[in-house]
Amino acid sequence: MKLSKLIFVFALAASSVYAGGQDQDALNRLKTTKFFAFGGVGYAGQISEGEKDFRTIYSQPPDIARSQFRELLTEGNSEAKSYALVGIRMLQPERFAELSQFLRDASREVTTMSGCLLDHQSPERVVKDIAKGHYDIWLKKR
Repeated sequence: MKLSKLIFVFALAASSVYAGGQDQDALNRLKTTKFFAFGGVGYAGQISEGEKDFRTIYSQPPDIARSQFRELLTEGNSEAKSYALVGIRMLQPERFAELSQFLRDASREVTTMSGCLLDHQSPERVVKDIAKGHYDIWLKKR
């Protein structure tokens, strides 16, 4: 094998490992995110770290993204479960109603942020908003 091909193969393998590590980091951070938000938040109107991590997971191949969103449903806090349901509604709409029970059964409210406003909503309210497509404007179809 030529040296250039060998270097290319090693670079490709290294980038795959690095990307996989970033995805796992995003998943782990999202499990304990502090609030659920899409769009600009805070005084500067920046995208939240939770949304950035959601987008990292959502950008994976569909089977990997679905698996990671299901993991968030079982291991994440209420805010993480909310992000997971948005992803599931986009990637597996036929399973949304069934899997939304994970958030409905959550023992605490969901901390949400819209613009500069921090709020606490019932899990049932967040599920209804997700089901109505309230967050779809922030996502593009695959």
